[in-house]
Amino acid sequence: MTFSQRFMKYLLGVGIGMVFVAMAFGPRAFSCNYFPNARVLDEAYSKRLSFSPEAQAFLKQENLDTVFLKKELFKRSKIDFDRSQKDKVPCREYIANYTSKDNTKNYEFAFDVCREDSRLVSIEKK
Repeated sequence: MTFSQRFMKYLLGVGIGMVFVAMAFGPRAFSCNYFPNARVLDEAYSKRLSFSPEAQAFLKQENLDTVFLKKELFKRSKIDFDRSQKDKVPCREYIANYTSKDNTKNYEFAFDVCREDSRLVSIEKK
C-alpha cells in the first residue's frame, strides 16, 4: 500500500470521526465576554426578567417595551461597579447607566441578578 493510499484512508477515518463528533455534541451556544461589564449584562440578559412595580410604572409612562430593554439597556449600558453591591446575598445588585447613540435618551437603572432570574428594580431618566 502506497503512502497516498494510506493518507486517503486516514482522511476518510478522520472525516467519519468528525461527523460522529458533530452528531454527538451538536452545535453549542458559545459566547466569550472578557470584561466584567459585558459579563454582568450578558448574565442579566440571558435570565428571565421581572419588574418591580416602580419600574413597570416608569416603563409604561415612557412607552418603553421589553424589546428596548433587552436589545438596548442590557447590551449597551455601563455598570457603575463602585455604587453596585456585587457581593450581596442572595441577589447581586447593580447600578447601570445607559446613553443612546444619539445622546437623546439617558437612563440610570438598578437591577438584581439572582440565581434563577434577574429583576429590574428601578429606572429613571438622567
